[in-house]
Amino acid sequence: MRRSTLAFALLAAAAGPVLAQQPTAPRAAAPAAAPRPAMTTAQRYENAYFLWDAGKFDTALVELKRVLAASDADAFHDRVAELTGEIYTTALVAENAAAPLWSPDGRYLAYTTGVGAQRRVSVKAATGNQEALDAPGFGPSFGADSRTIAWVGLGESSAAAFNYLVAGVRGPERVNVDAPAITQVTAFGSNPVRVAMLAGTPGDSTARLLVYTVGEGRWTSVSTGAHQPVSLLRSPDGRRLLVLLGERGAFARQVPGFAQQSRNTAFAELRGNEIGPVEGGIMPTWSANGRALAWIEPGGEVARLRMRRDDGPVRDLVTITGRFQAPAISPTGAFVAYPTMLREDWELFVVSANGGEPMRVTREIQHDHSPRFISDSLLLGVMGEGRHQRSYLYDLRSGSRTRLHHNNSVRTVAPEYEWAVSPDGSRVAIVTERDGDTVTPHRHLWMMDLTQKVSRQQLVARVDSNLTAERALRANGQRLFAPIAAQVRAATSEVSTGRIYEYQKQLFSFDSKHITQPGNWRATNWLEEQYRSFGLQTRLQRFKTVAGSEIEVANVLATIPGTENPELVYVVGAHFDSRAEGPGADDNTSGTAMILEAARVLAKRPLPATVMFVAFTGEEAGLRGAREFGRVMKDSITVVGALNNDMMGWSNDHRIDNTIRYSNPGLRDVQHAAAIQFSELITYDAFYYKSTDAQALYDAWGDIIAGIGSYPILGNPHYHQVHDVLETINHRQLTETSKTTVATIMYMASSPSRLTGLVAQGNTVTWNRARERGVTRYLIRYGPPSNPMQYSATATNPRAVLNSLREGWHVAVKAVNARGMEGWDWARTTAK
Repeated sequence: MRRSTLAFALLAAAAGPVLAQQPTAPRAAAPAAAPRPAMTTAQRYENAYFLWDAGKFDTALVELKRVLAASDADAFHDRVAELTGEIYTTALVAENAAAPLWSPDGRYLAYTTGVGAQRRVSVKAATGNQEALDAPGFGPSFGADSRTIAWVGLGESSAAAFNYLVAGVRGPERVNVDAPAITQVTAFGSNPVRVAMLAGTPGDSTARLLVYTVGEGRWTSVSTGAHQPVSLLRSPDGRRLLVLLGERGAFARQVPGFAQQSRNTAFAELRGNEIGPVEGGIMPTWSANGRALAWIEPGGEVARLRMRRDDGPVRDLVTITGRFQAPAISPTGAFVAYPTMLREDWELFVVSANGGEPMRVTREIQHDHSPRFISDSLLLGVMGEGRHQRSYLYDLRSGSRTRLHHNNSVRTVAPEYEWAVSPDGSRVAIVTERDGDTVTPHRHLWMMDLTQKVSRQQLVARVDSNLTAERALRANGQRLFAPIAAQVRAATSEVSTGRIYEYQKQLFSFDSKHITQPGNWRATNWLEEQYRSFGLQTRLQRFKTVAGSEIEVANVLATIPGTENPELVYVVGAHFDSRAEGPGADDNTSGTAMILEAARVLAKRPLPATVMFVAFTGEEAGLRGAREFGRVMKDSITVVGALNNDMMGWSNDHRIDNTIRYSNPGLRDVQHAAAIQFSELITYDAFYYKSTDAQALYDAWGDIIAGIGSYPILGNPHYHQVHDVLETINHRQLTETSKTTVATIMYMASSPSRLTGLVAQGNTVTWNRARERGVTRYLIRYGPPSNPMQYSATATNPRAVLNSLREGWHVAVKAVNARGMEGWDWARTTAK
């Protein structure tokens, strides 16, 4: 959410003298209280803002409805829009799409859909979304005329080839090339348009630069001398082309100060069929009009940001003493933006093309990076780690920041991955997981129109929709927890910040806990002793693995046996190892300490089902501990649900918030309810389990996983760094997260697990009897795809006849036990 600076009115209260009370004197009747003045719209918005800031989203949304109904609502329209989502209108361009590219005239947007051999190139009109091209291939590129488009061909033969199209002149044509596989094609120039190609593998002696002239049917091999061609960079206006060069035969290397490895060491402009003078430097970038070029020239201890305008002399703009990333140049070439790392996180700076002191643009503790200009005075910047990036607009005149993209929901995150600004700066194409689904491989392409703000009607509908969803989430949670709310409240009240800190301090003292470091076994033994001190059944799950040489490592397993259904197991896990270079205070001493405290609190409160706490080793070496746990335990215990917790101790501001990372939406909602009712934690959510121990648990037991991680996801600038240390941890946030986890465990282990064997055939629905003892009835919901929970029924046996059921309708069933505890997830199927 936006961290705005608000103006506050100061109210002066005049206090009269304090008089000594006279017991014997009669007390005069108090004057009637003056009526309280009605809140102004500004006061009401301010109230809503801080309610939202505190995570009281339902009451905040009620206030925002009143703001939007006020006579002066127009003055608050943009603020309400940004607080609840987006200011500008957004429309879906294509699903499963990536690599957006604008034509030089801004009339068309090209992109690639699919993966591997199924990739296709599409081109659509920027307005009207009319499709102009759909063909096999990838890597589209426009010529300067915006009518010619070239792309790497696929599937028509085994020969290396590219395809091109000249709108209105010649329709898709395939050009076979006598060369190794083509890795990139770039159309450029006009009258005639030419197509530059990279063939072969960068770093391989076969790498070649070829140029094809459209309409002439011939291609030419271009010599790059002592250098090898690495990639091609066309100016946004389509007229000019740079060839990025590397040392011939050399692979990617670490450039001093640069954040990543790079093959690029120099560049040259393609002039005719020859390359021009070679310029030493990396990461060149064009201005929109193709008249200015900026790049970084790395050195030993410092780097220089350099620039050339109108083919004039090279000018040094600024010396960068820290780490750096790729710069961006404004449309007219008047300004250059660049990211640099001042301390632990990336910040954005802008410097004039005429030199002078750089202006600092960002001051957020999270990483700020990937700048691109909308206009000379408006900069698009990206915040966050690669798995949860968010875009913002920075007004370089006023210094204000505005959130650009969001999915307009309250709880679900919307990571972004690619941004393409139209030539005139009026639109931004964004590749994003707008639905919060970070698991499925496809991402969607959306178009944001910066000339069109959401209407009042759209904004009111957004607020209403979110209020309905938030109220339903809270009401559902209260209903679910009602039978055990008192017991849960008593348990969560015992969670101790002091104890959590002591666990962290002890684990931190072992330094790196990577499986190759001595701290790994020190932590293993200490965790075993700690769990045993709580009275839990504790053991080590030892196994051999290879990390340079064969070594022995171990997971720590601690169990609280169930009182009614001991054969059913809920796993609560967190990896305790760290990266080799640091102690991993957040990643993941925070999660390890949190589940330790949950285990201590629950040790004297056995639950109906068994709870197994697992401290996984080897996550940072490839999920080794969790995968071994899944391999060994898959066929020996019945796991019916799991929580995996990773990185929840860092906070970037005063708010206490984290993200529910789930594969199971039922557990997601239980965790939201637990946080809302029994802690001060504000929770968001994402369909997310890849590249974590949750992936190993999912592979072993399916979609019965949830857990908690950081918000923003991996936003901690200390992530995987040597400075991931104890003093960066918010211990109160860990306390509130531990309360949420305790409450979640108590619900899971006290309620029926998800049913199995659900079948809907005709109007008869059957399922397997619940595995838990004490189940008294089953809840049934069914309906058409447009309203799948429209109708309801109950049954006391695992069978029901639903006379109104229709083929293709959705059916969901869950169990309810004698305590009134509903199952935490619905079994679902489609009627046949």
